[in-house]
Amino acid sequence: MSNFKNINIKAQDSASIDAFGRWRVSQTDQRFDSEFIYDKQPLLFDEALVGTGTATHNSATRDITLANASVVDGDGAKMIQKWHNPYTPGNSQLVDVTGTLNESNIASGTASVFVRNNGTDTVIDQSSWNGTNVDDVNWNFSQIFQMDFQSLKVGRIRFNLVRDGSPVTVHEINNDNIRAGGYWQYPAQPVQWNIRNTATETIMEMGYFGTDNGIGFRYSVPINTTAKMRAICSTVKSEGGGHVFDMAGFHFSADTGITAKTVATTKIPILSIRVKTTFNSLTNHSLVIPQGFDISTDNPIKYELLLNPTLTGAVYSDVDTESGVELDTTATAVSGGAVVDSGYVSTSKNTSGGSKGLLGRTIMSKGHNGTPDVLTLVAVRTGGTSGDTLASIKFKEIGTYNNEIHQ
Repeated sequence: MSNFKNINIKAQDSASIDAFGRWRVSQTDQRFDSEFIYDKQPLLFDEALVGTGTATHNSATRDITLANASVVDGDGAKMIQKWHNPYTPGNSQLVDVTGTLNESNIASGTASVFVRNNGTDTVIDQSSWNGTNVDDVNWNFSQIFQMDFQSLKVGRIRFNLVRDGSPVTVHEINNDNIRAGGYWQYPAQPVQWNIRNTATETIMEMGYFGTDNGIGFRYSVPINTTAKMRAICSTVKSEGGGHVFDMAGFHFSADTGITAKTVATTKIPILSIRVKTTFNSLTNHSLVIPQGFDISTDNPIKYELLLNPTLTGAVYSDVDTESGVELDTTATAVSGGAVVDSGYVSTSKNTSGGSKGLLGRTIMSKGHNGTPDVLTLVAVRTGGTSGDTLASIKFKEIGTYNNEIHQ
């Protein structure tokens, strides 16, 4: 009779297990990824420059140099993802960001990791890291900066450097049994590269963070006008939480009602949707994925679906009291915008964007530059008679935490 039936197998605590202690396997679910092959990816990132801060795309190396040429407190430059990456509670979130922290090779600097909670940073310098010793790392060269976390707001955070293909934990923070509340307000954050001045330091940082919350690596030097850093690429993965486009969400539809809009010889907007900047007086970080539209007319027209055009005379109203989106049917003119779909209609047309939506990998959001995304259906007649036109746009809202919207 075998006595082996009661043997327990336990994984050693290492980078081979995820933030929740599960064995890591090759299947991961993409929440975000980016490279700067051709440009600064304006559909994925907002560029924020203050004072002398600059962000320059390098066509030879296919990356971005961020620099700051002043000693003014607050000056700097950042490349920040337009939306917050959703987090699924109970699943590890894995973040890899690559770049160079101290490209200018400025001496007397300090490498550190940080946790940001409600706008306040807890900073741990390299001399106090509790993981593997990496004193041989040259911060003037590019690195793969990796972070994973079990949020639940009380879980563990690990900061890794990927060296020779393997993650090396340089510091970890365990947050259970040490404070009354959580270690941050919410775990859904954007990827960001940022160079900025304080009154005494120039700080270069990259990671998974916004203004109020997040985690990342940084390098700080006495305030310096020659400081530069490099942004290369990034990826955010949920380990078992589902691809961002496959996440459950709330479905809504915006339409023109029963009053048709007359489409004549000048292209005019029929229907627009826009992401709200706030919901219940809180910043709205929900993600909006347009999934399809309907358009009908009594005479032939050409339609276009435009992302982020400029509208004249738009007056927005709520789609629904539980939606983070508003609609407009009153705008009288339109210019600019990227054409994401177009076609011809003589009676009616129904278009579906499938599982990835109408915009491919682009997601509508509030953004970080104060200008929320807008999607507009426009039309112009193709024959000698104007067309009375009706339209609707269907979309899904995905929350940035716990699959609830407006977190």
